[in-house]
Amino acid sequence: MKRFSVATAAVLVGLSSSVAYGLVLHGSWSGMVMGKDGSKIHGTATMKEGKDNTTEVAVKLSGDSPSTTRPWHIHVGSCTKAGAPLGGGKPYSPMVGDAKGAAESKATLALPLPDTGSYYVNVHESGTNMGKIVACGDLTADK
Repeated sequence: MKRFSVATAAVLVGLSSSVAYGLVLHGSWSGMVMGKDGSKIHGTATMKEGKDNTTEVAVKLSGDSPSTTRPWHIHVGSCTKAGAPLGGGKPYSPMVGDAKGAAESKATLALPLPDTGSYYVNVHESGTNMGKIVACGDLTADK
């Protein structure tokens, strides 16, 4: 019985330490996407837990030119402090806008949903001009 009490106390101390240091698990991330440099693109981005230890990401945009194809990625960092694509670049299919300039895309990343860190979505001008970002949005953890 004493062994169970010590183990239980250790778990409770570990959990309270995690909360005290801000290491609280998050169920999802979301953010607003806004156009850059005069672009009228706007929308939302989400990141949530998927099946089998994966992460599901999605972006929905409007305000773009009709029938435009836009590559996009979730990245580590922020719109002001760029980082590498989360999960690499391959899982992300480019968005193709409709006749009204609306587009959406989803991707499944082969990694668990992050519970800490900083993330953002960026939308590139085109597959041939990946260096120009036409829209960006920081993601925040939903509580």
